[in-house]
Amino acid sequence: MKRKNLTRYILLYLASALFLVVFIGPFLWLVSSSLQLERQLVKIPIVWLPDPLSLASYKEIFMGAFFDEAVVSSHKISSSYQSRIYLGSFFNSGIIALSVSFFSVLFGAYAAYPIARLNFRGRYTLLFSILVVRLVPALALAIPIVLFAKKMGMNDNLVTLILINMSFVLPYTIWLLQAYFKTIPTELEDAARMDGCNRFQVANKIIIPLSIPGLTTAGILAFLLSWGEFLFALLITETEQSFTSTVVAAMFANDVDVNYVTIIAAGVLAVIPPVIFALFFQKYIISGLLSGAVKN
Repeated sequence: MKRKNLTRYILLYLASALFLVVFIGPFLWLVSSSLQLERQLVKIPIVWLPDPLSLASYKEIFMGAFFDEAVVSSHKISSSYQSRIYLGSFFNSGIIALSVSFFSVLFGAYAAYPIARLNFRGRYTLLFSILVVRLVPALALAIPIVLFAKKMGMNDNLVTLILINMSFVLPYTIWLLQAYFKTIPTELEDAARMDGCNRFQVANKIIIPLSIPGLTTAGILAFLLSWGEFLFALLITETEQSFTSTVVAAMFANDVDVNYVTIIAAGVLAVIPPVIFALFFQKYIISGLLSGAVKN
């Protein structure tokens, strides 16, 4: 028995080590590379610990955003156009992701509740159709959506990107929340209905407060999907006032004098918000996913 437990623990530790190498290793290399000089990136073997430690790429991004080119040059730092607009695009991505997260959870909750609780004809067909609609590749819808946005004068607009992202995220939100709502005992709703509450009051006073873990999980999912969206951001945006971080990050590679360390630093900055969100709401995410997987 002891030998069997020992073998189990060894396998568990080996699996954990493999996970760290495969998933955490590349990110650690990304962070390390952003703190190196460009000549160190091409060294073989790979340099894991920067020597010397350099913050030049981060200085280029932050100083380029807050100071004009003359001030940046006085500090002997070269600042490209992409570096100067990157933090602004970062802000745009945040507005889009937070807006999509909030409205997807808001509309998704009230759409998922009747699917989870009301026995109407075609309920499962409707639920299946919602998911099937999301399975249509975004690339197949890109041209008609972009043409429609331009015809309506809605191109180069953050609101347009919010609406587009919501149309792709909302089906996931509805599917996740209806599964979570089914885990809440119906006896609580029956008691509220006996006290005179209507369906809307039951949803607001009982279902929504008890579904905070599920709502948080859906919100984080919506945030992550919207934060990294690139295709429609590239096709819809035309000026730096509406560029997102993914578009500007791609623009770095089109520069005549490509600074790969700056591109890596931009990638590190782009990863930070989703990681912070995931760590901060970790217990809600785990609780929401586990509860949503259980059926009454």
